[in-house]
Amino acid sequence: MDDDEDICALTGGMLESLGYKFDLARNGEEAIQLYKRYLNIGRPYDAVIMDLTIIGGMGGEQTFRQLRDLDPEVCAIMTSGYDNDEMARQFKEMGFCDYLTKPYRVGDLGKSLRAVLGK
Repeated sequence: MDDDEDICALTGGMLESLGYKFDLARNGEEAIQLYKRYLNIGRPYDAVIMDLTIIGGMGGEQTFRQLRDLDPEVCAIMTSGYDNDEMARQFKEMGFCDYLTKPYRVGDLGKSLRAVLGK
């Protein structure tokens, strides 16, 4: 989930090169709709990658809270342009599985996904 089309395209390309199937959401509302759709058929996403700040929409923190209400087992990775160890610690304490600082590379994304998915 990211409101920047270029970041969505880049991340989508990275996920594709890593062999993952994915959906893109531009804001929290879209992410929640997509998550509900797959949760309702018994196939929730393995992981959700979301940006902290969404201009004109629901950002990562609020979206995560709503997703966790829907599915307490949701695996979420927060992304942000803020490179701050304290922020990363706070988000992990909040229940996020990982924190990626933008701009991240395909290797960083792959490492994070393998770590949180145990693969």
